[in-house]
Amino acid sequence: MAVELAKSGDEWSLTLSGVVDIFDAVALHAAAQEACGSSAPGAIVVRLGSLEAVDTASTQVLLALRRDLGGGQRIRFEAIPDRVARYWSVGGLADLLC
Repeated sequence: MAVELAKSGDEWSLTLSGVVDIFDAVALHAAAQEACGSSAPGAIVVRLGSLEAVDTASTQVLLALRRDLGGGQRIRFEAIPDRVARYWSVGGLADLLC
């Protein structure tokens, strides 16, 4: 599955793998809402080590997740593949997502 959400203690882990595109945006959005809506004060870790590519729709969901976090929650992106980092950099999003 391209989008997986897991919880360990007070930390949520959102793992993206393969190609995450518009066809996965609904699943990504649902996972982001579940983690963001949680009362857990911990972090949301977005693990991207197995991600091959991401499109604009999925990038927008990740940006919305970052924007909507509150109540002491933090987000961090781990193992961002070079291809994805370049894509976000070209779009001017590196400071927000990398």
